[in-house]
Amino acid sequence: MGTPSQSQAVLDARQRRVGMGAASDVRWQWFIKEVSDKISLTMLERTRIATNFVMSKVIRNISTAVTKGTGPRGGRVVTNRSKSGEFPHAETTQLMKTIFSDVREFGDGSCEGYVGTPLPYGLILEVRMGRSFLVRTLNEERAEIVRILTGPIT
Repeated sequence: MGTPSQSQAVLDARQRRVGMGAASDVRWQWFIKEVSDKISLTMLERTRIATNFVMSKVIRNISTAVTKGTGPRGGRVVTNRSKSGEFPHAETTQLMKTIFSDVREFGDGSCEGYVGTPLPYGLILEVRMGRSFLVRTLNEERAEIVRILTGPIT
């Protein structure tokens, strides 16, 4: 029983609270599987969005056309190609047209996104000639990609 200073009303209220506590425990439900499936689906969708975002930025970055004109001696075509450190300039647009993205999902719920080109000279531009367009775009857009992948789940 309570101390002499506690009224009967206080003791009755405590008893009701104790009784209600047991009833509220019964109402707990676990939705772990549903939440896990939603997060997995969300991460797959986020990876698709981020991969497509990078692909579109790569295409935009390499879409600057090569400029052509006549040379100082007349009749001769001069092209202003990209310089080392710049994004490659488009002459035939073949590189731009072959940029692809791919998202792969694995059985453990993880997924990976890829952006690239099947053209051999894409690798040459990226690695040997100092005209990085894939890694450079990824680095320049890193903050936006992180925001897409880690922002609030809606």
